[in-house]
Amino acid sequence: MSVGQTITLTSTQGTWRTLSTPAKNGTASGTITFTVTGKLSQGYTLSLTGGTLTVDGTTYTVSSGTAQMGRAANVIVGQGTTTPTGQFLVTASARGSFAGTTGNVALDLNGSTEYAVFLSGTIHN
Repeated sequence: MSVGQTITLTSTQGTWRTLSTPAKNGTASGTITFTVTGKLSQGYTLSLTGGTLTVDGTTYTVSSGTAQMGRAANVIVGQGTTTPTGQFLVTASARGSFAGTTGNVALDLNGSTEYAVFLSGTIHN
């Protein structure tokens, strides 16, 4: 990984469910883009620089966010905000590393309703 490098995960499949009523669920889709902003002794800092999430008929656009990635470059943990108004916690993992081709994203998205969102897809850098 290098400063300025982008990591984009585009979903090929996804699901969501509400946390208040787990039986309420459906298909989710989205794209999330991270940009490496700094190198630490044991990993990297990142910013969330773009993306959209479609959950329960609403499309959320990633407004901003920050994240950290470990030295092995295979896990990202962070938080961000969306438009329409919402916020999320995000965990992303890659098979191998984010220099690879497939990965997963789990989000706790809290807009007008709180959702658990799971996406699997391809990674582009």
